Formats: sequence, C-alpha cells, structure tokens
Amino acid sequence: MIHAIINDMFSPQQAAAHLCIIREHLLGPDGGRLFDHPMAYHGGLQYNFQRAESASYFGREIGIMYMHAHLRYCEALARFGDAEGFFRALCQINPIAIRELVPSATPRQANCYYSSSDAAFADRYVAFTDYEKVNRGEVALEGGWRVYSSGAGISKRLIMQCFLGLRLEKSALIVDPVIPPELDGLRVRLNLAGHLLEVVYRTGKTGRGPVSIDLNGTPLEFVRETNAYRLAGVRIPADVWTEPLTDQPNRLTISLE
Repeated sequence: MIHAIINDMFSPQQAAAHLCIIREHLLGPDGGRLFDHPMAYHGGLQYNFQRAESASYFGREIGIMYMHAHLRYCEALARFGDAEGFFRALCQINPIAIRELVPSATPRQANCYYSSSDAAFADRYVAFTDYEKVNRGEVALEGGWRVYSSGAGISKRLIMQCFLGLRLEKSALIVDPVIPPELDGLRVRLNLAGHLLEVVYRTGKTGRGPVSIDLNGTPLEFVRETNAYRLAGVRIPADVWTEPLTDQPNRLTISLE
C-alpha cells in the first residue's frame, strides 16, 4: 500500500482509502507495523513468511514494528500531503523526548535511532496471545536493532527532502515541503551548494504545494512537478536560483498553498 502511494499508482480516492486501512489496522503507539498481528510460531515448518515464522527472538520484522517500513509510511504521507500525519510519524522515529509521544517507550528507546521497536514480551507465545496489549500501551516498548542498514539515512532524507522539501540536483533545486500549518514561520539555517541560507516557511492553510518562492527578495520562476494526490512541488533551474545568491547569509522564503 505505501509503495503504491509513493509511486502514484492509486487515484486520490484509492490512496485515501488505503491510508484509512493502515490507520485502522496497522498503526501502533510507536508507528506503522508490517502486519496487524504477529505470525504464529510453530517451531518447525514455515508456511507463509519464513523469517517471521522461524525466529524464536521476538523483534524487528518478527516483532512487526520494523522502523524501515515506518519510514516508507512517512514518505507515503508526505507524497499524499497529510502534513499533520507526516510530522507526527516523523517524530516517532526521533529518540529525543520519545516518551512524550510514545508513553510506553522505555529509556532504552530514547538513547539512539533504532531500526525496530520491540514489545517486551517474555516469548513469542505470549506475544501472539496478548498482542493487543501493545496497541493499548500496556506492554513496554524497547529499542531493538541499533543504527543499522539504510534506515537512519532514509530518515535524514525524509527530514531534508520531504519535511523541509529541499532536494538539490545537478541542474535544478526541487522544492516540495510538507509542514503542518501550526509551524508557520519555521526558520531553518543550512548550507546549500556551498551557500549559507536561512529558509523561511509560510505554510498557508495546507502546509504543502509551493505557490511562490523568493530569494533575497527576488521572486524565482519555477516549473511545476507532478503529483497524483495534491499540488506538486516545483523545479527551479540551477541558474535561476543561484543568480540572486550573495556572499552574505541568504534568505529563501517558501510560501505554500
């Protein structure tokens, strides 16, 4: 479902319907899950999903809260344009102050980025029987695999390219932020292509879809990208956005729909 949304394979109505299914059946207190219930552990032959059925350890894919999949759920929300849902999901991967958002998280969950969120069941049999307790916040959640694979890199890309909405290509700057309207006026200082920029966001009513962009007071011309679900981001040719740059800190103001 999430990859179909990310790749514009659904109509807007279909995408909205699938996101409703995910919210109803696959969201836990710590984020999106691979399945709505753990696979049964038989201790012998596998029938459906070998890795999830054969491992005695209840964690990562087996524990069904695999952060890598949650990151793709974040990406799908950004593509669809659910600014509030995207920001909440993005915060669920951030260990800083995690218990304010996920009260059942243990201190271990807060000491680095984890590639899984593992419910602290005694064994897989108990997990299979009492899994609903996780969704009710009655079972503690612990960070499983530490920084691992590409997950931490994907999370950084989501912050830079989907939340702040800045993607630098050789020939253009792609601008496509998805930011909750309550963060109107957000200011970010960063280095982009060797230039210091202060980026100011005017979120409008939706927090998505740039309608105007100016750099140091100069309006920038752009070409609209495509998006099946919402007003798309824009492409600014390299010579257009670099011409107004100065050696002093520059201000890029992005106004959204």
